[in-house]
Amino acid sequence: MTRARRVFLAAAFLAALGLRVALLVRFSGNFDVGSYAKVAEIVRRGGDLYGETHRYNYAPAWAVVVSAAAWLAAMANVSLGSVIGGLLLGTDLATAWVLYRLAGRGRRGAAVALLFFANPVSVITTGHYLQFDNVAILFLLLAILAARRLPERRVGAVAALSASLLVKHVTAFFPLLFVGGSGRRGLGRFAAAVPYAVFAASFVPFWRSWPAIRENVFGYRGGLEVYGVGLLRTLPGVPAWLPMALFLAAIAAVVVIGRRLELARASLRLFLVMLLFTPGINEYYFVWPIALGSLFGGAGYAAYTLMATGFLLGGSLGGLGLENAHLPGWHGVWWSLVFWYAWDERSRARRAAEA
Repeated sequence: MTRARRVFLAAAFLAALGLRVALLVRFSGNFDVGSYAKVAEIVRRGGDLYGETHRYNYAPAWAVVVSAAAWLAAMANVSLGSVIGGLLLGTDLATAWVLYRLAGRGRRGAAVALLFFANPVSVITTGHYLQFDNVAILFLLLAILAARRLPERRVGAVAALSASLLVKHVTAFFPLLFVGGSGRRGLGRFAAAVPYAVFAASFVPFWRSWPAIRENVFGYRGGLEVYGVGLLRTLPGVPAWLPMALFLAAIAAVVVIGRRLELARASLRLFLVMLLFTPGINEYYFVWPIALGSLFGGAGYAAYTLMATGFLLGGSLGGLGLENAHLPGWHGVWWSLVFWYAWDERSRARRAAEA
């Protein structure tokens, strides 16, 4: 890598870091950080984490994190949002490093890391919404990295997958992709089941709150926006269970197909299909494929980034408060996902034909 290229990459990375810090500095609070504060207060006094609030929809691990963050914020006399924001920024820095390694280091690795770290969807989700999906995704990437050295790194892959689910079960279907198949090294079925067992075991201390856990964690479906298969809810005579049935069928199909693909690409495909068929959506879900997408780039990644960024800047829910009728809405982002999936398949098929 030439000196000029290194200087450019370093400058671009510092510019992205400056933008991320600027967003965190101007952060003044939102509903989710208010939920974190509520959860921290319940944990601090030993209350019923799931019975006292419906605003906690995850395994207990994140409650411990936000409780520690609240303690640190009080000790340092800063806001809880500042501490959480710093944690999430550090997570994205770590993700950039893991992507650098997944991409093979060197010039390509640096470009992939920058493509992720400067991606506006990631920047906005971390700095404006303070959502922690990126923490679960970091552990997923670590699992993919460990899987490249199976069976030696089997324990590392299982541990990383378990941590990912414990943070936020947005990655609940991904251990299924790690089961070996079609000549690809992978985990055995027993090893792939361990993250699910760990996730289930984390709720055992809260078994008395099972009705609330069932409703708030396993029954949570995201926002009921008119998006994707959610459009079916607006049609007369369509059964209420159909969107979820289509979602699960699509997940099953992409998992089966994904076992014939390289693990990182299969994981990207799974995120794309989840966003295409999800029966409930929130705007910050759009960060899910950004890290893995940075490994492959292409026109599909670019189109999705453009659409999702436009939506987050304005969009249906106001985003950063920019009002512009020309900015894309929910449907624009959904169609960009269709394009991305099709483009990725076209690119993969072309490379296979050339091999």
